[in-house]
Amino acid sequence: MPTTTPTDRESSADESPLLRKRTAATARRLVLAGAISLAVAALAAPSVRWRLHLLALAALGRIPEVGFADVLQLVRPSSGQTKLAQLLDTPHPHAVIRLPLLSADELGHGATLYRGQCAECHGIDGSGGRAPALVGRPLRRGESDWALYRTIRLGVPGTTMAPHSLEALELWQLVGHVRSLQSRVIQPAGAAIASALPKISVEAPTLADLRLPGNEWLTYAGSYSSQRHSMLDQMTPANVGRLALRWIHQFAGEPAPIECAPIVHAGRMFITVPPRVFALDLGTGKTLWERNLQVQSSRPDEEHGEGLNRGPALLGDRLFVGTRDARLFALSARTGETLWETTVDDRYRYHISGAPLAVGDVVVVGVGMFGGGRGFVAAYDAATGRQRWRFHTVPEPGQPGAQTWAGDSWRNGGGPTWITGSYDAEQDLLIWGVGNPKPDYDTSVRRGDNLYTNSVIALRATTGELAWHFQFTPGDERDWDSAQTPVLVDYAAEGRVQRRLLWANRNGFYYVIDRSDGKLLDSRPFVQQNWAEGLDPRGRPIPNKELKAARSGFVVYPGGTGGTNWWSPSYDPALDTFFVPILEQGAVFVADSKTPPADTALPFYTGVRALDARSGALRWEHRHEPRLTDNSTGGLLSTRSGLVFGSDLSTFFALDARTGKRLFSFETGAKIAAAPITYRTDGQQRVAVISGRDLLVFALPPESTTTSR
Repeated sequence: MPTTTPTDRESSADESPLLRKRTAATARRLVLAGAISLAVAALAAPSVRWRLHLLALAALGRIPEVGFADVLQLVRPSSGQTKLAQLLDTPHPHAVIRLPLLSADELGHGATLYRGQCAECHGIDGSGGRAPALVGRPLRRGESDWALYRTIRLGVPGTTMAPHSLEALELWQLVGHVRSLQSRVIQPAGAAIASALPKISVEAPTLADLRLPGNEWLTYAGSYSSQRHSMLDQMTPANVGRLALRWIHQFAGEPAPIECAPIVHAGRMFITVPPRVFALDLGTGKTLWERNLQVQSSRPDEEHGEGLNRGPALLGDRLFVGTRDARLFALSARTGETLWETTVDDRYRYHISGAPLAVGDVVVVGVGMFGGGRGFVAAYDAATGRQRWRFHTVPEPGQPGAQTWAGDSWRNGGGPTWITGSYDAEQDLLIWGVGNPKPDYDTSVRRGDNLYTNSVIALRATTGELAWHFQFTPGDERDWDSAQTPVLVDYAAEGRVQRRLLWANRNGFYYVIDRSDGKLLDSRPFVQQNWAEGLDPRGRPIPNKELKAARSGFVVYPGGTGGTNWWSPSYDPALDTFFVPILEQGAVFVADSKTPPADTALPFYTGVRALDARSGALRWEHRHEPRLTDNSTGGLLSTRSGLVFGSDLSTFFALDARTGKRLFSFETGAKIAAAPITYRTDGQQRVAVISGRDLLVFALPPESTTTSR
């Protein structure tokens, strides 16, 4: 089934008699239909207008290789063509018409069709036979999805491949199966470049590698447990004061800070700077390759410009990146070439700013939201990009939890999932935080607990089935989402493993949860709070009866930003200490209001607090320098040698993990939004942090690299 797209001249001559039955009368009717479409378009809604405009262009023959009947089918909302409107700007269908998202059943039907109609000639695995191979070589008649679709439909004149009289969906199912065959043996373009680069291991890191980071940084938070704790110990409290810059890599572009946590593997650092992705040499910072994902901006007025992105995920020789227009890419880690891409959802409503998480043979992503809708966590096949499962964080009627939403408020209930979760490999549980309900502050239209917003959810990684949930702030009216990093800890006790989840929540409470069943084991405030009298035995907050949020001048603690935010915590297992970035500030809230609190007008300070991991009791606090504006701070990293690296505004620092004493600081000159990482290369430990648009890498002088052991 070799694929091509014939030119217009070839198409008119080569199509089957069945497809050439366009008479002059038919052509006149099409032109008339186009004229009517244009007339109606002037009165139609925008979502209808562009479709009518396309139909008119097709009727007039203005879209090469796409007929009126094609457009009539493609413009239907059920067609799955999310970019079709771009044909109004460019008459290039091969860049616009893509393979729609297919379910597992639909892909299975495509495999059945292939076995019955294609495998005899092209081989069961697409390797060829009486007809050319479909995998491992360029397709002579076109590489695009649309080219493949047309070739299957029209056939290849002069060969044994006849036209296929299948429905449009069945044609796409066949295309989907061919793509799945190709993805199994896909060879990235740029082979000459690839051959000159260091080889990337095709073996995925083992579960043991991903549980505890070694010499590399393999996930967003360093490991599946998200402890952000490194076993490297060349940098110690005794020598960290001698840290010096090793190299700097400057990224061009807008001044917005970069929030990426780089991935380090096989002598390379992978980093996202929207809309670009880079591979850098670990030793020098030199660019090995750069890839522009050409994001189709859907929110040009978004305050963060191109949009934030907190990094990629790595699985074997594939790098996975989510984008602002709700697409997920698989890139070759060697060359940056696209191996596959898939549209996760409507780009006008959702975006992917969090780093994906690679688990087994799937890639898991959460989403942020531009407005209404329902958040979700979804898993995609790492080899093909096909969706395996999807879990919506706001249940629909008939599902458990639906009764916690008043009326139809669930339809746009929110619940974004924009911070990367963690993975409990022993129990096959994805632990993921869920954001706040919508609208943010007005509860009058969504009375109830609003499950599963402001919760942590535990999903079976293989199926997406909900195992348990724990809700921190039911019916949230203060935008205290639960988009924090879940930290997984195991304790040995009486011959058993106690599996714990540690969580410092934006609402001001610290929680210790049994991650086997989601039950609360311990809790206490870790910052000042007055909105609750405490928590009941199940962890449900007991409202402060004296708190009247609508009363003028009544200050609620914590404020709108929360006692912490998305800023990454860390955990030192040797000290059993949980380190968390904190904000001490209140705000004036108004009940059922659409107006966010102006908490930055009130006095505040930020800092780092060290908590006893089992109880949440305070061990020490390090306060940052006081200031009048900007109540954000940075994430943390701890090491086996007893260090805690972090940042505040433009200052990068290291603290003594036992006392909180500052041992090192460096003024970077630009705001630091991302958490630092550490790794080992050329026998030397290094620590990297992004400041503004610059990546800074620090190391000790050679004479200082003695370990603490």
